[in-house]
Amino acid sequence: MNNAMLLISRVMMNNFSKCTRVVCSAALLCCLLVLSACSSHESQQVEDAKPVFGEWVVVHELSDPEGLNPVVTNDASASAIFNNVFERLLDQDFETLELIPVLAEARPTISDDHLSYTFTLRKGITFSDGHPMTTADVVFSFKAVKNPLIVDGAALRNYFLDMKDITATDDRTFTVTMSQPYFLAEYQLGSYWIMPKHILDPKGLTDKYTVEETNDVVRAQRNPALKEFAEWFNTATVKLDPKVNIGSGPYVYESWFTGESVILRKNNEWWRQGTDKWHPAYPGKIIYKVVNDRNTAVVSVKNQEIDFMEFVPPPKYTEEVDTTALKHLAKKPFKTQVYSYIGWNTQRFVLADKRVRKALSYLVDRNALMKQVLRGLAEPMNSPVYIGTKEYDSTIPPIPYDPARARQLLSEAGWTDSNADGYLDKMENGKRVDLRFKFLLNAGNEAREQIALILADEFKRVGIRAELQKLEWSVFLENLRTRNFDAYIGSWVNDPIPTDPYQLWHSSQATNHGSNYTNFKNERADKLMELNRLEFDEAKRIEYMKEFQRIVVDEQPYTFLWMPYYPAVYNKRLNNVLFSYVRPGYNPTQWWVSKSQWRLAAAP
Repeated sequence: MNNAMLLISRVMMNNFSKCTRVVCSAALLCCLLVLSACSSHESQQVEDAKPVFGEWVVVHELSDPEGLNPVVTNDASASAIFNNVFERLLDQDFETLELIPVLAEARPTISDDHLSYTFTLRKGITFSDGHPMTTADVVFSFKAVKNPLIVDGAALRNYFLDMKDITATDDRTFTVTMSQPYFLAEYQLGSYWIMPKHILDPKGLTDKYTVEETNDVVRAQRNPALKEFAEWFNTATVKLDPKVNIGSGPYVYESWFTGESVILRKNNEWWRQGTDKWHPAYPGKIIYKVVNDRNTAVVSVKNQEIDFMEFVPPPKYTEEVDTTALKHLAKKPFKTQVYSYIGWNTQRFVLADKRVRKALSYLVDRNALMKQVLRGLAEPMNSPVYIGTKEYDSTIPPIPYDPARARQLLSEAGWTDSNADGYLDKMENGKRVDLRFKFLLNAGNEAREQIALILADEFKRVGIRAELQKLEWSVFLENLRTRNFDAYIGSWVNDPIPTDPYQLWHSSQATNHGSNYTNFKNERADKLMELNRLEFDEAKRIEYMKEFQRIVVDEQPYTFLWMPYYPAVYNKRLNNVLFSYVRPGYNPTQWWVSKSQWRLAAAP
């Protein structure tokens, strides 16, 4: 190779070497950037996988809760909210359903005759205002629910009918004595919420009456302190004001904007912070957002304005909530102990005859309704005892859809079309009365409205007039409690415990705002419910309850519909969304949101 060629070759090699170094340097930089990005992404993934406290979560509510206080409030929405504010002596394990201590140090010591229950409070319990909880608060709380003059406490009070006395040994130990055994006494005593005496009884009025006095309404009326306390507890302030409803739980009431929201704020001074497996209290706030139209609520879930909706109308759940297209959403139908029914006011002339009530049940095509209204997300219910419990009588035959049998029963009951106007009628006190009634419905519940509309058409075919009346939730409940209705569509939710139907079916609960809305009264059924409460032998209780079920089904004060599944939809930004038979079936205090998904609370 000559010198010229050698020079060119060296220059080219030198330039190539420079180019190679530049390219390699650029490649190395790219690799480093990619590795850095991967490392950052992996780091973010690791960070997002850790539970974090602080973000706010938004839960849908169909209507305002009836109230904020656990004694004078009995609807499911309210209890789902105040369970985060108030605490109980005992609770049910979210998974196993076993009773576990909460405020109590342990489960109670029970006497051999089942008449004495001794509890000891844990050390260091404080209410959210910092005031220590003692047995004085426990005694006050039980005396409050026992007060027979507190009208809206009737539903809860029936579980403490046999409570004879409560005495405190010291600031932490107390004993409840019973007048007679009650097989659910440990559960009912333990699951009662403890309230602050210094807030709700500053005058010490409950100190001036005994538990024994509360067991006699006439005697109670004679005690001025008992009457004064009831007058105070019957006020809207106790029922509705967040300021007086202070508990010892992981959250406190921050605000209630009627028709808009109930907001709970985390109790940063919670005495059990970090020690409760099932209530870690991750959200900084839980916002229960009221949207009284479920169609609108579904849009809000899709638009990420609501994080969790426990019941999406089944047609929308199955056909419109597409989690493939709406990748930020997840959905899960979950079961809980709830059943839906039609309640008939047995005191109304047109519904007083059980043959009429049975006829109406024969006109309800449950299978068609479950397919059309619920898209099959339910299982039929044939009695007042929950499917899956040991007491449920699976041999009770369902009432089938049978219009011919319905017509026969109506004819037997004396209902005919005497004036050929197309509607059945009957004489009452010399006056012709049409077989007509109104379905009372809570506004915003489109599934119930759809059921009522379908049934109204069905009833019309056999000559029965049925109309619809929709009321706001609290007004709806008040009409049920005062028996100001003909028929209504409702649901009952229960804890996963052995059956005690006393609250809903005993004749004593048909008055004084009790939960026996249909005025069902049957001496043998009453006796069976009373025996059931006294019996600790499970086999005997099962026999009592099977006979009880057959009496109720024969009388048909309810048309039993189904146990629905709850079609829940939630935003995937919520982690640790679990479901349980423990009411309400989910627990917002368990949910946490990765920091990268925060959008409501200020970033830490």
